[in-house]
Amino acid sequence: MAIEREIRFRVTRGDAPPGGRAVVQGYLWRRLATLRIRLTEGREARLTVKTRRGDGRNEWEWSVPAWLGRALLALPLPRVEKTRLQAGRLEIDRLSWPEPIVLCELELGPGEGPDLRDAAARARWMEDHRPDWVEVWEDVTDDPAYTNARLARRKP
Repeated sequence: MAIEREIRFRVTRGDAPPGGRAVVQGYLWRRLATLRIRLTEGREARLTVKTRRGDGRNEWEWSVPAWLGRALLALPLPRVEKTRLQAGRLEIDRLSWPEPIVLCELELGPGEGPDLRDAAARARWMEDHRPDWVEVWEDVTDDPAYTNARLARRKP
C-alpha cells in the first residue's frame, strides 16, 4: 500500500504543453473507497483502490491485462478521458471528457511539502513550483468536485 500525497490545481489560464499519452479511466465503485480501472496508451491496465486518510489517501494498485481493462471500460461506467503528460514531477492532465479542463498534480514524497490540510501553505508551495506556462491557477486539492471520480459523473 502506498500513501498518496499530492497538491492538485486547475489551470484557468495558460496553454498546457503538447504531447502525452491517452488515458481512459472507468469507475467501478465510489463510496468510502474508490475502485477504478485505468487504461493508458501503450501500457497494461491498472486496477486501483483509494481510501481517504488525513493528509492524503491510501492507494493499492495492481496490473491487469489490457484486454481486461478494455472489457471493463466497454461497460457503461462513469469515465474520464484525458491526455496525461509527465513534466518532471508534475502530471498534467488535459481532460476531453466529460469537459475540457486542465488539471495538474504534484506528487509529494514522504515528509515533503506542506501540511495538505493548510490551504495557504499549499498555495505558497505551488507558487514556488508553478510551471512558466501556467498564468492563473486555482488550488483544487480539497475540492471533491475536481477529483477524477467526481468528474466522471458530470454530464457534458
